[in-house]
Amino acid sequence: MPYRVTLTVKESRGNCPYYRVGDKIVFEDAEIIKEESGRLCIYALTALAPYLTALCRDTPKEDWINRKEVIQCPDVNRPVIFKVEREPLK
Repeated sequence: MPYRVTLTVKESRGNCPYYRVGDKIVFEDAEIIKEESGRLCIYALTALAPYLTALCRDTPKEDWINRKEVIQCPDVNRPVIFKVEREPLK
């Protein structure tokens, strides 16, 4: 079963030119839902991709990815912390 994953900016440390608290990126399976998403930073997206691969798929209940609450982009000077929300697609 595929999942809808919403990443919402929970915190922005520094002066990220792309994301502000409350901004969202929405995925359904492997697709970015452009109409519901804000800007996309290629550096953040490449760092998030391995997590999204697991988050968008059905995984065993005890799998670590099901406990993932936040993901951080890799920018050392301006890290952005994303809150993870996951719901099954119908």
